[in-house]
Amino acid sequence: MNRDPALEALFQSAEEELRDDEFTSDVEQRIEKRGKRVMAGRLAAVILLVSLEVLLESPLQQSLGIAAEVLSTALIPLENEWLSFMLSPLNSIAGLVGLLLIGTQQLYRRIR
Repeated sequence: MNRDPALEALFQSAEEELRDDEFTSDVEQRIEKRGKRVMAGRLAAVILLVSLEVLLESPLQQSLGIAAEVLSTALIPLENEWLSFMLSPLNSIAGLVGLLLIGTQQLYRRIR
């Protein structure tokens, strides 16, 4: 019976005793380094967002106000106040966009 030397070498390397203390300390150090990197990234993102908010507060607020006004525009003008209030989520540009997004998601799920 012929034995594969590469396979035997693989099994011999698996028989080597691993040093548990070094392994666990190495894993703990890598986890700690990764945690520090993640925290630094989050802190950088918060600093960036706060600085952008401070710099663009007025133009951004005005743009968002205009967008909210446009999105809340009624598609079909209704005379009855209660009917208009009840149908306002569907009778607006925002409602139409929302329904289109939901439909796109459902189509994507069926295709996938």
